Amino acid sequence: MAECWLYIFENAEQGKVYIGIGDTLERIFGKHNVDADALRENPSTVILQTVTPFSSRIDARKAEAIAIHLASFAGMHVVLDDESPDVVTNRAGVVSTSELGPAIALRNDVVRAEDLEDAVFVSIAAAEMDERPTPFAGREAASFATRAQKYWNIAAAKRPRIRHLVALLKGSENVVLGSWRVDPDQEWAPIPDAETREAPYRTRVAVPLVDASEDNFKDLKGKRLCGVRANSGPVYGDTMA
Repeated sequence: MAECWLYIFENAEQGKVYIGIGDTLERIFGKHNVDADALRENPSTVILQTVTPFSSRIDARKAEAIAIHLASFAGMHVVLDDESPDVVTNRAGVVSTSELGPAIALRNDVVRAEDLEDAVFVSIAAAEMDERPTPFAGREAASFATRAQKYWNIAAAKRPRIRHLVALLKGSENVVLGSWRVDPDQEWAPIPDAETREAPYRTRVAVPLVDASEDNFKDLKGKRLCGVRANSGPVYGDTMA
């Protein structure tokens, strides 16, 4: 593959940064979007480049995504363009990248959804959520289980057949973050109202686990799940389709 350079326009006074890659160093001075060109031409902007090129554009893309993520985390306004396909912003302008995910032990193996017929699959984002912790391999299993098990919109008719909860990392090609045994005979506790302590949403419940500290049921952690498309809500195994 062809060599590729990473370059940066950074302006501390404006709190702005642009990070790009190019097959040649001439790309730095070529046409970008209006914001990036204006940033480059500002007299107080520092223009940097990698001294040694990356051996491939694929590796340079990964470095670009990581650099953009760190700049955003540091509070810089990140100027983006359409040449950064692995970097996206939400409506609030927060930058994220599919090149980064929680630190977990990845395994070069897959598991088929058809072999987990009694499972319910849920997708977990890398960001924190209220009092529930972020996913991370060093997190105690019982602590992370509180994030994985609640609160999901699980139909009452399907609950008696669920024996397995599988948490997947959102946007990661279905990497398994954790895997727990389910006890369907326990209470599927609904969301309590903050003031009345009653349960206004009967279908949004916490999945009852046999042992929250046992987070690698069937030895799935770190593997990639194939045969199912994860979404924002629960996805059921074949026996509950």
